[in-house]
Amino acid sequence: MIAIFTLLYFFLVSIGLIGGAFKGLGRSFAEQLIQSSAGPLVGLFIGILATSLIQSSSTTTSLVVGMVAAGSFGDDSRMALASAIPYIMGTNVGTSITNTIVSLGHIVRKKEFERAFAASIVHDFYNLMSVCILLPI
Repeated sequence: MIAIFTLLYFFLVSIGLIGGAFKGLGRSFAEQLIQSSAGPLVGLFIGILATSLIQSSSTTTSLVVGMVAAGSFGDDSRMALASAIPYIMGTNVGTSITNTIVSLGHIVRKKEFERAFAASIVHDFYNLMSVCILLPI
């Protein structure tokens, strides 16, 4: 139990450090980063790409949360949060790419591959449908 609380503490501290790092880079850097991808579709695809490259939606989400927590996107915190939502949705879709890659590991065993690939496609479909429904809102 102590180990779990210690790891949780370190996780929360690391998110705070990410926010501090973005503050250290300066407000103009963070504003350029978000404003350069001001459109929700661009933010969605940046989230997908980042998660696909590092194959960790937790890391990508932590980076976005750190950027919002840094408060360097302007005084209106709702605007910073609104611009971060497509990034988070992109990380959700990016996890679909990871599970499809994992399902390909079963390609030599036909029955296992069919089941693994079917499960990954269901996950992909669920994430894509949720983005298609929620992103326009």
